[in-house]
Amino acid sequence: MDISGSHRIPAPRATVWAALSDPAILKDCLPGCERLEKTPDDRFQGAVSAKIGPIKGGFAGAVTRSAASAPERFTLEGEGDGGPAGSAKGRAEVTLREEAGETVVSYAAKADLAGKISQLGARLVTGFARKTAETFFERLAERLASSSAAAPAPSVEAPLADAPPLVHEEPAEAPAVVDAPPLAYGSAALTGAGLPADPTAANVIPDAPSPETIGADEDVTPPGATNSGAITRIMLVAAIVVIAACAIYYFVWQAPPV
Repeated sequence: MDISGSHRIPAPRATVWAALSDPAILKDCLPGCERLEKTPDDRFQGAVSAKIGPIKGGFAGAVTRSAASAPERFTLEGEGDGGPAGSAKGRAEVTLREEAGETVVSYAAKADLAGKISQLGARLVTGFARKTAETFFERLAERLASSSAAAPAPSVEAPLADAPPLVHEEPAEAPAVVDAPPLAYGSAALTGAGLPADPTAANVIPDAPSPETIGADEDVTPPGATNSGAITRIMLVAAIVVIAACAIYYFVWQAPPV
């Protein structure tokens, strides 16, 4: 009996290779597998229950993996005994090819049957073997996909930016306070009555001058200043003189003779 096929598994080739070497994963994925153990010499021993057509029974056997070239290919050689149901002996070549992050597993197997199972017909036995292989690889793909989804993604922490070095800065010097000079009126300081001695003093109201002081101050003109009241009186007198001269000229000199 010859059987071959290929299956695509959504996992890297190294992951699939490791899974095919793990007896716990093989036992969970192989239909009807009741026991599977791996010996130090890379040999698997186990027991499988199966129903092929009208024949149902348990098979105990051993499989040896040889000519292994990780993670590309390996060879399986095994035999099983089902008692009254018969026996089987075979060899399989398995290759793993990685494509776009996935793995394509291909196999080509040849088996020799004896006993009752050899009388069932090649078509029935081949169909059973093919169905068992498809179920195995479907379970393997689901298991690896679930394991990949459950694995936590590695956390990536953003690097901390280096803080700028501290620079010692001297405090800024306050501007020097310069005493303001006293306000001057002409060449003399304004220290007259009504002005406070300290012009920056708060809430200081100068004393109002008396009427006598105002009258006395009107005729006092500081040196270098012009008395506006005297100029007004002079202009008024000049206007009166001009008006009088015009009247005399008109009535005296321009009047017609009588």
